[in-house]
Amino acid sequence: MTALAPHVSHAVNRSNWTMLRFYVPYVWRFSVRRRAEPLIYGIALTDRCNFACQGCTVANTGRRSMSWDEVTTALRDAYRRGFRELYFSGGEPMLWHDGDLRVDDAIAEARRIGFFHVHIYTNGTHGISLSADMVWVSMDGLPGTFELRRGDHFAEVERAVRGSGHHKVAIIYVIDRNTSSGVEPFLRWVKETSFPVVGVMFYFHTPYYGFDELYLAQEERAQIIDRLLGFIRQGLPVINSRAGLRALQTGDWPRRMPIASVLDVEGESVCCRAPDQTCEDCGYAACTELTELQRLRPSAIAGILRYW
Repeated sequence: MTALAPHVSHAVNRSNWTMLRFYVPYVWRFSVRRRAEPLIYGIALTDRCNFACQGCTVANTGRRSMSWDEVTTALRDAYRRGFRELYFSGGEPMLWHDGDLRVDDAIAEARRIGFFHVHIYTNGTHGISLSADMVWVSMDGLPGTFELRRGDHFAEVERAVRGSGHHKVAIIYVIDRNTSSGVEPFLRWVKETSFPVVGVMFYFHTPYYGFDELYLAQEERAQIIDRLLGFIRQGLPVINSRAGLRALQTGDWPRRMPIASVLDVEGESVCCRAPDQTCEDCGYAACTELTELQRLRPSAIAGILRYW
């Protein structure tokens, strides 16, 4: 293996030192003094999407996409307020553009401003050969299950992931009444076929538009979480930490994480864009990973290091 060029090595060292100087006092304030200060910022670039997923009401709403000026202004403002971790979402963020400017330009601008990491949430059908630090791809099961939520796109997504060459891709699998039976077969397929991903993060369907047949009650979620914990013990590629899953199972976690905010063309929201009445039934497992990180649970600390 060839050594890094001196200027690249020095830049990496400076970047690591900058992050260390930020995170050491931040973790002290966050985990010991329980101060929830800004950290994670999301920008929903567009509502446009080439899918029509079951359970989604934030895509293809007819609202305009954000402009480049709005994106860059938001990035600078978020950084000024203390946010240091960033993600782009949609809709489908790969459909966003302003003239010739596209997602990779927004990623480059975020890095220039100083954000430590930039993640992308995508359905994968427009390619994932991006400069983002991490790409999260939505896949809710194998063929026969996948299309119940996402439509007939499994083969496209699989090809994109296998052919991307990106160093850090992970799957987001949303568990609802239609996809719950596909969890174990999907995990075993990921492992047995050496699918090139870090692992699978499981969310539960969140009824932010109201309750329907997709919704799983708390006792149903609890049984599925027991199975997920068993899959972790078996060495299957579940990214969720044991602590995060247990918090999701018991409901013992604070809603509306104030360390995170998300912006769309209509304004900014704390934690997510769902209404407050949804919080009690929230299935966004990333939130419990953060709460358990604050509680210094070892499995949450080890887990977040895999994708942060």
